[in-house]
Amino acid sequence: MNDDIKKTVWSLFEYICEKAEEDRKLRDLLQEAVQSMSKIWGDSSYEVSVDSKTEVTDDITGIQSQEQSTPAPELRTDQLRWVTHENQDDQEEYYDKYRLDKDISDAELELIEDRCRMKAEGARWAAMRQRRLFTGVDFKTEIEPRDRELIDKAKDLPDCFLWMNHSSGPNPEDLSLWDDIAGCFDAVASAAALIREAMEEIDQSPDAFEQAMDLAAEAQSALRTAVELVDHNHVINDKDQVKFFQWLRGTASSHQIFIERYMRVGDKANPSGWAELQSRIEDLDTQLNLYKQRAKQHHNLLGRIRYHISKIGKDTQKDHLDDWQKIIYSVDQLIEEGFPPSNSDLREELLPIIEEIPDNFDLSANVRLVLREIDRHLALRPTSGDSPAWTMESDEIREVSALLEGKQVVLIGGKRRLQAKEALEKTFRLTELNWLETTEHQPIGLFEPYVSRPEVVLVLLAIRWSSHSFGDVKHFCDTHGKPLVRLPGGYNANQVAAQILAQASRQLLEVNTT
Repeated sequence: MNDDIKKTVWSLFEYICEKAEEDRKLRDLLQEAVQSMSKIWGDSSYEVSVDSKTEVTDDITGIQSQEQSTPAPELRTDQLRWVTHENQDDQEEYYDKYRLDKDISDAELELIEDRCRMKAEGARWAAMRQRRLFTGVDFKTEIEPRDRELIDKAKDLPDCFLWMNHSSGPNPEDLSLWDDIAGCFDAVASAAALIREAMEEIDQSPDAFEQAMDLAAEAQSALRTAVELVDHNHVINDKDQVKFFQWLRGTASSHQIFIERYMRVGDKANPSGWAELQSRIEDLDTQLNLYKQRAKQHHNLLGRIRYHISKIGKDTQKDHLDDWQKIIYSVDQLIEEGFPPSNSDLREELLPIIEEIPDNFDLSANVRLVLREIDRHLALRPTSGDSPAWTMESDEIREVSALLEGKQVVLIGGKRRLQAKEALEKTFRLTELNWLETTEHQPIGLFEPYVSRPEVVLVLLAIRWSSHSFGDVKHFCDTHGKPLVRLPGGYNANQVAAQILAQASRQLLEVNTT
């Protein structure tokens, strides 16, 4: 079509539309004519909007705009509607003007993802279609079937319009721009999928959610910039990009998250960097999946610990060596997998049986870390009015009480627990239990003044709760003639009494007879 014919057709449309604004009958006839033509073309979506002085709609994106002046309108043949052009300088003003909905719900993210995947496919076909047409392929066999396939797929998604595949869409000379648009649509889709995953773990991993929001902001900005590069007339505003921006802005506000970049018009992401952006999205997705796998494994190990503890509690007379081994192994595996030794869930599971762990177990460094954290927790926990009754008095307790009554004992190791201290003093009828706390890399020479006191008759070394064995303490004990008893278990009075009798009963008898 030469320029003279174009001008004539354009003038005719202008004249008809001007008259149609004043002539209702002409407007109705125009609408009837368009509907009749649409039946012939097999497309029922065409309609005429001729009132250019009021609010108009660009059905390519579904975005409404308000005409502020009366420039020569452009006729979009995709929907036979008038479209006006406006400049957008500020992001807030821009998105307020083209607002789609007051709120974009979280449920909309899945549709945004699906539509963006579809549009990425459409953008790639737009480039391929032009290349094939340049080579002179047969339209009926090489082009039209693929056109129809894409249209049918888009119709399966709510509100999905492939503007890049419409006859009125952009036709850039540089076909690589379509590759950038496709990559940016894929990046937005991946970012939406990542955010949906991160939202499931937002309480356990808030950092991952914030990182996902940052990546999503960059993806939508890159897409908007890519669209601008092929749409020199600035009439296309992709609905899914706008919706995604609005969702990001609303969610960042509700979660009090500051998105530092790419949320303003002047801060544009590079659309040609979509591959590197996609790689960063995939990396975070991998990290999030690894976190979810670890969380599942942690849950299973905690469940195993809980199960075997319950078995021990149901039958206290039975030998539960196998249950104890599985408990200790599971604790070790948890810490090996990155579970914090101070985790409150693990602590609450172990607290009821912590003093009952068999003395002869060779505990790994991981398990000792857990025991040390539990020891610290118990030391800091407020005491109740009464000291706990650890167990019923046994023959061992009565025998040790007879040896220690009215005497002083030094206990080295762990954190001082007031309740345990009072319970041991009361059970063994001591005048005092002098509990010396230990820390990492503590000089052992600090213990000697306490060991050397003449009123001290026994030294207890709590090796389970100590960062190291303090083996040289034995040298002080031997030098000052004080028996040393190593406590491999907890502070249960029966366990302590059994160890005292096994390691120091003869020496204590000699002390009592002199």
